[in-house]
Amino acid sequence: LVGAVARFLRDPEKILAIVKKLLNALAIPSESVQRSVADRLAPLVASIKANPSVAPFLDRLLDCCLNGETYGDRRGGAFGVSAMVKGLGIGVLKQRQVIPALEAACTQGTPLNRQGALFAFECLCDRLKLLFEPYVIVILPLLLKCFSDGSEHVRKAAHGASRSIMANLSQHGVKLVLPKIL
Repeated sequence: LVGAVARFLRDPEKILAIVKKLLNALAIPSESVQRSVADRLAPLVASIKANPSVAPFLDRLLDCCLNGETYGDRRGGAFGVSAMVKGLGIGVLKQRQVIPALEAACTQGTPLNRQGALFAFECLCDRLKLLFEPYVIVILPLLLKCFSDGSEHVRKAAHGASRSIMANLSQHGVKLVLPKIL
């Protein structure tokens, strides 16, 4: 409710305070709460993205997504990363090195790191839809490798990410992805 009402505020400091409260709410281990917070977070971040204290929130959420202790922390971090990217713009993926960090977690990290990275891929694809399609080609080999991971949690996260990716591909994206899958 606070996030929905905050869209109508004009004071950037009040909006920033509400964004901080919403970021703290992402720690609540309920997917419906996390999804709702992420839906409200993106437009608020877009309205204050010129504030220099906003961009470091993405780094904090990325760390939470990859290194969170519980399932809820990693999932909430993934929702937060996707909301911040949507609010700050797709260019922040390159500026803040988000995709390379997620790739590194998928290749060199622990099973919990891989699970968090796959959650982030799923949430980014769900939130950005066709804007995330160019990155699908890059992450596809990682996703296929995670399907054969020794951890069941990673395999389930890979299944969720692949479902989201395939649901949001355009015809052109399917033509690019299909040969790599086959």
